Amino acid sequence: MDAVIDAHGLGKRYRLGQVETGLRRLRRRLTGDAPQGHSWALRDVSFEVHEGTSLAVVGRNGAGKSTLLKLLSRITEPTTGYADIAGRVGALLEIGTGFHGELTGRENVYLNGAILGMSRAEISRKFDEIAAFAEVDRFLDTPVKRYSSGMQVRLAFAVAAHLEPDVLIVDEVLAVGDANFQKKCLGRMRHVAAEDGRTVLFVSHHLGALSSLCTRGVLLDDGKVQVDTDIHTALSVYLNATSEQDVSAARPSTRPRIVRVTLDEEALRQGTLEVRIAFVSPFDLCPPIGGVTVTDSNGVAILGTNTRMHPQGYSRPDARSGVLVCRIPRLPLHSGEYGISAWLADMHQDFDAAIGVLTFYFSSPDFRPEIPPTSAVGPVNVDATWDCVPFDTEAPVASTPGPVLMRP
Repeated sequence: MDAVIDAHGLGKRYRLGQVETGLRRLRRRLTGDAPQGHSWALRDVSFEVHEGTSLAVVGRNGAGKSTLLKLLSRITEPTTGYADIAGRVGALLEIGTGFHGELTGRENVYLNGAILGMSRAEISRKFDEIAAFAEVDRFLDTPVKRYSSGMQVRLAFAVAAHLEPDVLIVDEVLAVGDANFQKKCLGRMRHVAAEDGRTVLFVSHHLGALSSLCTRGVLLDDGKVQVDTDIHTALSVYLNATSEQDVSAARPSTRPRIVRVTLDEEALRQGTLEVRIAFVSPFDLCPPIGGVTVTDSNGVAILGTNTRMHPQGYSRPDARSGVLVCRIPRLPLHSGEYGISAWLADMHQDFDAAIGVLTFYFSSPDFRPEIPPTSAVGPVNVDATWDCVPFDTEAPVASTPGPVLMRP
């Protein structure tokens, strides 16, 4: 299968400081100042994307994600290398991209369609669908400059996603929209990739959305490709890069305190959560009590444990320092982004807490492509069995009264 996107040796270099005019150049020479330097935002990036692929581009702020999308969208030219794209590209990289503020929403829809190479008849055929999706029907004949940022994003995404681009490129800008609209956008991108067989490139810090939408991930770091693999492995490498957190500097030394929290990455890959809590104390803890809570990406507690709740096998020695080790042999979670908080106490009082000290991405060993995203079924992965029996031999309804749902 031929590649829809073929990037080879892509690089982008920017000059640091102000643009050097003739006057500034003369002043620099007279004063003997050094010439302005350069910085590589992207360097030697190569990859291929085939038709129907949903690709996530991940990395920390400043890693080069947005620069890569601008190069692929032809907004800026590369300093080195090239990127060949087969077909039309619909891009949503920042609020108002491709819009003219003085034109109405209706006029901008036709303008964007024309830029994509579509005829007026093709745009008219899609116009009602675009307007309904964007939910700006009442304002279609109002200049876009009077739209709120959310309205601009809704219309811009509707245009980019509905005018049948061969490649849809979307940056973090969707975060401006409300929760319901973000859900609509993700559903539309899933439809574009899975049902229409088109290609989607998506940049977002919402890892749950990336996990549910994309099948492949490219991890950028310092402008270079670090990982190009399946989405769950890419997200694991990205989030688990820091599996240890030193928290001693933020804790007073006059009372028992947590000094370090560590996550075992190898155990996590096998489906086991192992957290180590290193502590010190000016007096004996009788005994030291540790606690661990796992939270979802919004900081909501999902599950937790401590040595009071699960004392089995705990030797309970009095100690002024040590490492409390928590193991959950089979982490009952679906694939997704999670956080860890840790506590230190004794049998009488709590002493210290490290809230949200670590973040990790869990790739469930039970993951299968047909499993719905956690937004649909929740994060907890329970053991359950299902069966289907003939209706006329179904067991009688239990005597305990309860709600009964019957459909015609």
